[in-house]
Amino acid sequence: MKTQIKTLAVLAGFLLLVSYSANAQRGQGDLTGMGMESDKPPLVMISGELDHIKTGPCENTTGHAYIGTHLFLKTEVGTLQNIHLGAAYAVESYVDKLSIGQKVDVLGFRTEQMEETHYIAKEITANGHTYVLRDEDLRPFWAGDRRVVNRGRFDRRRGRW
Repeated sequence: MKTQIKTLAVLAGFLLLVSYSANAQRGQGDLTGMGMESDKPPLVMISGELDHIKTGPCENTTGHAYIGTHLFLKTEVGTLQNIHLGAAYAVESYVDKLSIGQKVDVLGFRTEQMEETHYIAKEITANGHTYVLRDEDLRPFWAGDRRVVNRGRFDRRRGRW
C-alpha cells in the first residue's frame, strides 16, 4: 500500500512538472501566450495618476504566475484603468520605485476577452525612466528567451537577469 502511495505521489509530481508553461502570460481563456501569437493586438498609450497598486492572486490570468501586480491609473477623464504588469516576483523592483499620486505613462495592449478598462503593460514610464516589461513580440522578459539556451534568463531568486 505504501508503495502505491509513493508511486502516485511521484506520478503527480511529474505531471505538475510537465504541465509547467513559460510561453508568456496567457490571456483570459487563451491557450497560448501573446508571445506565441502571430496577430498582435494594437498598442495604446495610457497616461494617468497612480491611484493604487495591488499585488496578489490575479483573478484573470491563466499564465504560470499566480501572484501578479497591477497598477491602477486615474486618467484625466476620471476613469480608473487596471494595468496588469506581470508576475509579482519579476516586476517588484520596478514597482518599488513608484509612488501613489505620481504621473505614469503605460504603453500597453488588451485582448478581446479583457474588460474595457483592463490592459497589459508592455512598458511603463515614470520619473523619467522607461521600464520595458515585454519585447516586440509581447513576450515578458521573465519568460526568458527560448532561442538562447542557459543565457539571458531571469533569476527569480535574485530578481534580476
